[in-house]
Amino acid sequence: FSNRFLAVIVAAIAVKIKHGSIFQNNVAPLWAFTPCALSNTMSSWSQYASLKYVSFPVQTVFKSSKIIPVMMMGKFLKGTSYSLGQYTEALLITVGVAIFSMASKNPTNNADTELIGLIFLLMYISFDSFTSQWQDKIYVQYGRANVDAYQMMLGVNVSAICITTAGLIITGDLP
Repeated sequence: FSNRFLAVIVAAIAVKIKHGSIFQNNVAPLWAFTPCALSNTMSSWSQYASLKYVSFPVQTVFKSSKIIPVMMMGKFLKGTSYSLGQYTEALLITVGVAIFSMASKNPTNNADTELIGLIFLLMYISFDSFTSQWQDKIYVQYGRANVDAYQMMLGVNVSAICITTAGLIITGDLP
C-alpha cells in the first residue's frame, strides 16, 4: 500500500509539473486503468504468496519465462503478431535460463516446491503479462501524445490504491 501511495504522490507531482493540472489533461478515464491496476495488484500478491512454496531456481525459471506469456497476451489483447523467429528466441532464452538456474542449484539448500506455489507463479506471470499489454492498449487507444508515462503511473496507482484498500477492508487487515 505504501509503495502505491508514494507512487501516486510522485506521479501527481510529475503530472502537475508537466501538464499544469493533475487530472484535467488526462484523456483516458480513470476506469481505463483499473484492469491494469487489478492485474498489477494480483501479480504482486501472487508473486509474494509463491515465495513460501517454491524453491529459488523454480522462481527464477518462471520469472525468466515471462516473455512467452507476454507474447501470448499481446496476441490475445491487441492482435500483435510475432514471427516464428521471435517465438524461437523467447523459447531459447527461457530454456537457457532454466538450464543455468538448475545447474547452479545448491543441493544442500533445496526447498521443496509445492503445487500451490506453481499455481501462484502461473497466476503471477499471467497477471504480469496482462499488465504490460493492457498499458500498451491504453497508449494505442488514447494515444501516446494524450497519455504519458506519468499519467499512466498516476492512473494505475490511484486505481490500485482503491483496489488494495478494498481488499484490506474485506480481509480485516486495514489497521
